Amino acid sequence: MLERQSETILQVRNLQVTYRQNQATIPILDQLGFDMNKGEILALLGESGSGKSTIAKAVTGLLPPSANIASGTLQIGSTWHVDMTIKSKVWDQIRGRGISMLFQDAQLALNPVLKIKENFKEILLFHRMAAKDEVMSIAVKMLSMLNFKEAQSKSILECYPFELSGGMCQRVCLALALCLKPSVLIADEPTSALDTVSQKEVLDLLKKMQAELGLTILLITHDIAVANAISNRVIVLNKGIIEEEGNTSVVLSKPRTAYTKQLLASRLQIVKPSNDRVELLHHSEPLLQIRKLEKTFHSKKRVLHDIDLTLNSREILGILGQSGCGKSTLAKCIVGLESPSGGSVLYRGVHINRLQGKYRREMSRKIQLVFQDARASLHPGRSALELVQEPLQYLQIGTRKERKEQATYYLNEVGITGDLLNRRPPQLSTGQCQRIAIARALVLEPEVLICDEAVSALDMSVRAQILALLQRLHQQFDFAILMISHDIHVLRNFCHHIAVMNNGSISETKRPSELLHESSQPHTQLLLKCAGDLEQRLYEGRMVKV
Repeated sequence: MLERQSETILQVRNLQVTYRQNQATIPILDQLGFDMNKGEILALLGESGSGKSTIAKAVTGLLPPSANIASGTLQIGSTWHVDMTIKSKVWDQIRGRGISMLFQDAQLALNPVLKIKENFKEILLFHRMAAKDEVMSIAVKMLSMLNFKEAQSKSILECYPFELSGGMCQRVCLALALCLKPSVLIADEPTSALDTVSQKEVLDLLKKMQAELGLTILLITHDIAVANAISNRVIVLNKGIIEEEGNTSVVLSKPRTAYTKQLLASRLQIVKPSNDRVELLHHSEPLLQIRKLEKTFHSKKRVLHDIDLTLNSREILGILGQSGCGKSTLAKCIVGLESPSGGSVLYRGVHINRLQGKYRREMSRKIQLVFQDARASLHPGRSALELVQEPLQYLQIGTRKERKEQATYYLNEVGITGDLLNRRPPQLSTGQCQRIAIARALVLEPEVLICDEAVSALDMSVRAQILALLQRLHQQFDFAILMISHDIHVLRNFCHHIAVMNNGSISETKRPSELLHESSQPHTQLLLKCAGDLEQRLYEGRMVKV
């Protein structure tokens, strides 16, 4: 563990932030302050809505127009002192060179129409850190530091972001952030959307950069295991107020406040095996059959090959795999958002990938998809009630009154009631948006619900709520679930069977207990080992038992 140094690199004082929501003023941060020492990793730990990302946006001058900073000062070393209540051009200098940001979704953070080399050129030339003829050599050097071989680095520089996996994009973003030699790196949920292998890789790289470059890192996370794995010190946030702070091992092993104990209990709730999991009822007739499915993109990159999968009625089938293995492409091929290059998708014996027009629309009622980023999948200008009515209107189901009644019923079923019905996605929490996305999918009363990483970006307590909600709705409405996730801890307690994907194909399908204890596949063992490494450190006497 790093010993704390005397040099203070970052100071935040009396930060008070509010948001305007319709005619109301919502307090977010209340007189918050903290220090960071050179070379340390400080974790901001808390649930969605606790104010973690607001802090990151405030100290980089990226708060939206609806936010108001009533008070607050920022000191970065001896170079910058900023009154955060005043808009200033000094933020153009601070962002990048003073404080760099590593965002949660790396692919969205990169310009999708520019090759990776152009992203490097843009940032280096803007900050005048290099001449045009130096950009490529700097980019290759930075990527090489992040475990890319030189030949691989040159190849990646010629790619567009969408041609890279999530883990590779995150490493590219880390290289972009570090090439400006910042005083502080803010890592905002840098691993929550990544598979366990990529997650371990990014965390190891952050620790490596801290050790080799003396990098100071502000880690924003809802994952206790991630905070525990690499941080020296932790601040626990709750509704904009610091509940407690201190040495990471001390705070996690001897929490003083009820809120911190609740966070720890939420983590245990996710990883503790369930003893009352309902066993699958055997049905002779399969519901969804995927046979020899192939998908090759125009770049001639083969994403899926020889996919064979069967989903039975009322079954919960998990799809486990790394970023870039083809999980989301498989989901899109099933619902028709992508056209397979070969093979077939059969629903009750009907080749649905051959259907067109009204026949395909009618079939879409039977198979619905819940996306990973629920907020991004919902129209920001429409209320929850309007959003859930949209599928019914599109398929011309029922009268206006009947559509409203059905939408209200399913919203109530997922816990969206009262004035929440008339709120828009920007006015709701991440968990509430996910509930609306689930209601929107269920309002058509499908027989198959596909959840594509539907809980991966949620904090532990909200994740537990959404999984419990899905389990209740599954038992209540008798639909089958295809649960796509990179998190074995989610799948092992929730699914009847788990299929493991590797490089675009299914390597094995087993019951969760068999997969955890009897798998002989090297790739599956790697996934389980990386998932276990983070969890193990939580159970070596460093974390309190609650």
